[in-house]
Amino acid sequence: MLVVIVMFLLAVPVTGCLLFVKAVRVAVSRRLTRKSGAAAWAEGAGWLLCCAVLAYGVGVGAMFLSPWPDWCPVVTSHDGPDPSAVPPHPRVENSWFPLEARCVSDIHAPVDFIPAAVNPVLLTSLAGAAGCASMAVLHRRGEKSR
Repeated sequence: MLVVIVMFLLAVPVTGCLLFVKAVRVAVSRRLTRKSGAAAWAEGAGWLLCCAVLAYGVGVGAMFLSPWPDWCPVVTSHDGPDPSAVPPHPRVENSWFPLEARCVSDIHAPVDFIPAAVNPVLLTSLAGAAGCASMAVLHRRGEKSR
């Protein structure tokens, strides 16, 4: 798991640079792509996957690099809070997809460590990539049947 986390953290600057270069190219040429048909849809799917990787990497980075409050335990307990412990029964709730890292307590307000835009961008990019890939397959089948 540590290798996957390191790979995502290393992919963030690379993907960010790729998306920046693509944005500059689009702004200069005023065209999204030079390709047409199925190749254009496949390229769109690739760029949307780059956006998803960037969003996921930013979320994982925020999960590990955000300062945690003093009252929040760093170690997670999957069994829930110890009933014999005194309140506030702080606990950490983590999820890898969709990204979630929250510190919850009985008396403190929940603290979320993932930026609010990460999960919507991630899910929208993945859905868009799936749609673009589907359109590429449909166009490819249409080109072969002609």
